[in-house]
Amino acid sequence: MKKYAILLFVALLLGACSTTKKTFKQEEISLLPKPVSFQLKENSFEFTSSTKVVLQDESQQKAVNYLLGLFRTAAGYDLKVISSKKSNTVIFEKVTGLKKGAYTVDINAKSILITASEETGYFNAVQTIRQLLPNQIESKKITKMQWLVPAATIADEPKFEWRGMHMDFSRHFFNIDEVKSFLDNMALYKLNTYHMHLTDDQGWRIEIKKYPLLTEEGAWRIPNNQDTICNTRAVENKLYTIDESNFKEVNGQRKYGGFFTQDQIKEIVAYADDRCITVIPEIDMPGHFKSAIDNYPFLSCNGESGWDTVFTYPTCLGKDTTYEFMKNVLSEVVELFPANYIHIGGDEVNIKSWEKCPHCQKAIKDHGLKDEHELQSYFNRDIEQFLLSKGKRFMGWDEIVKGGLTKDASIMWWRNWAPEAPKTAAKNGNDIVITTTAAYYFDYLNEGNKLENVYKYEPVPADFTEEEAGHVLGIQANLWSETIPNFKRLQYQAYPRMFAVAENAWVSQEKDFASFNKRVEKQYDRLDALDVYYYIPAVEGLDKEIAFVDKTEVNLNLAYPLEGTEIYYTLDGTVPTKSSLHYETPFTVNDTVEIKAKSYRGSIYNDLKTTKVIRKEYKAAAVDPSTKANGLKQWFIKGQFKTVEDITSPTATNYKSVDSIALGNFKDQKDFAIVYQGFFNAEKDGIYEFETRSDGGNLLFIDDDLIVDNGGYHGPRKKYGKVALKKGLHPIKVNYKASENPKMIDVWYALQGEVLKPLNSSVTKF
Repeated sequence: MKKYAILLFVALLLGACSTTKKTFKQEEISLLPKPVSFQLKENSFEFTSSTKVVLQDESQQKAVNYLLGLFRTAAGYDLKVISSKKSNTVIFEKVTGLKKGAYTVDINAKSILITASEETGYFNAVQTIRQLLPNQIESKKITKMQWLVPAATIADEPKFEWRGMHMDFSRHFFNIDEVKSFLDNMALYKLNTYHMHLTDDQGWRIEIKKYPLLTEEGAWRIPNNQDTICNTRAVENKLYTIDESNFKEVNGQRKYGGFFTQDQIKEIVAYADDRCITVIPEIDMPGHFKSAIDNYPFLSCNGESGWDTVFTYPTCLGKDTTYEFMKNVLSEVVELFPANYIHIGGDEVNIKSWEKCPHCQKAIKDHGLKDEHELQSYFNRDIEQFLLSKGKRFMGWDEIVKGGLTKDASIMWWRNWAPEAPKTAAKNGNDIVITTTAAYYFDYLNEGNKLENVYKYEPVPADFTEEEAGHVLGIQANLWSETIPNFKRLQYQAYPRMFAVAENAWVSQEKDFASFNKRVEKQYDRLDALDVYYYIPAVEGLDKEIAFVDKTEVNLNLAYPLEGTEIYYTLDGTVPTKSSLHYETPFTVNDTVEIKAKSYRGSIYNDLKTTKVIRKEYKAAAVDPSTKANGLKQWFIKGQFKTVEDITSPTATNYKSVDSIALGNFKDQKDFAIVYQGFFNAEKDGIYEFETRSDGGNLLFIDDDLIVDNGGYHGPRKKYGKVALKKGLHPIKVNYKASENPKMIDVWYALQGEVLKPLNSSVTKF
């Protein structure tokens, strides 16, 4: 009897072991975007080869297919689909009343219950489970391991309807496999709108059968200035290498390009649809149309194609043939894209050619229009009516607001310096997607548009009323490809900032960057499993030239800590690799050298940082200068100056004493220069850095030597210079030449390595 009791105890123990599995800790969980509600429980659910999936409704099919595909690829499991509930099952169940995209998940040791009201909700639930699974679920090779999901209850729904990413195919091209990879990763983070910028001046990327020259000729170009920039940077940074697969011989010339056939577009749209992603095409018109005008010159005002000072010549809006061409193109486009919206661009249109064109001027008169802006609006409304006849809605960049919009048009607000555009649109009842340069232009370097800034950016303008805010469809980040010549570089520009877009498009809760960033850091290993090339923290400490007299200490650091990221550097001008000097502590330099450094995380590296270390000789302080007061002398000189170098030192005594260097009321003046003179008081021997921030142009002299050359004619920009000064007073002079619309002249200073401070009367005398 004792024997049977022991056997019964062992059997019960084994049974308990089979249902009691690992209990996860909160710090092991990283979900992006953050769910509305997530309650972690004891135990976990294990996917095995015998796990069943319960499908009860056609709307669950996409989610089920995706889940089956994950386990087929990564685990080698061929999970069976059934219709009745059993143990060890994933159950998809329909409920009513949840908003689009919303879902609930209840995970315990025996089952996973997913509920939603429509297909996107089920699909989003699967992506949450995907992130709860081990990173190896992303593997393209079969992995033998325990596939555990933490027990939890989750309730979740999106904030915005439009959660978008954009890719520009015109400047540099990306192939269909790269598009699919991008779509897979969008799905993982619940991004649901993919904007394909398919045509522009540099290339036409979609087959239009009625106009074959658009791709036979318009999809191919000789290397241009954008390629030159990339090739120059690629000498030391392989992330800028242009993808060689996009070159071919065309008419005996080596040309760059590529395009999607209509069958490939259908394949992309279907692939996206399987992931509950809507594809929005952009066919830019009436500007940015050079790749079409090159091959169909009747589209322009004068039969010519080319560039004006900044933008290309647009299509002629006074010819019926233009409208016919556009509608023929769009007739083929609308058949390929099931999306409700067709994006027609409409930005950066050069209207100068319309001002001189007799056809355009006649159209303005015939239609009772006020000007060329209303001519573009007339064109937009005509195209909009055509799209409406095809069951599509009209969308363009925010410039289309000027000249008037119909109630049904929608805009993408990209010019954050034009806040009146979204306000006008919202008041008019037009829907808006926020995609401003202030946060969502991911072609801008990560250092200039940081993850934290993107995360903290509030997309809905503060002055929007509740009704106006209701017209914000959502947000989108853009990847313009002028200097993104390959897919690896595109990923580098997108990640991890894409996480901030996913989070802010989904989550309504108060923002907490520290908490968000902890979840981001846990995603890097998953990105490794996905073979995604992402941005890692840059090396800081080499942003500016380093000066020294006898020797100097060089201190390098990472822009922010990230586990597994290390710094490697060289002192001989060569590009560092992981075989170069490994940075551990500050090092001393006592000779003129060139330092180059990169950060590495495994095989992933950041952009190269480089600077020169230059020896300086001390400038002696002035001997008993005759100074009477704190501050500087200021001369305002009326007149036109061709360059800032033309400004001579004034000898007149009609100066004004000032506390600091600033434009003040001079912003309202035209055609003038300003000269500031006095003495700078160096508080101790050392290397001093001076920085000028101005438009127009300026030069800063110390002891009659040019230290900061911010000359030329330009908009607002910064320039700096360094000088070795002995303790005491040193003559300082700043010459400023105003621009046509004067904006600023400021001067800052600091000891090398310290924080810059405004140059003012606390350190100047005259």
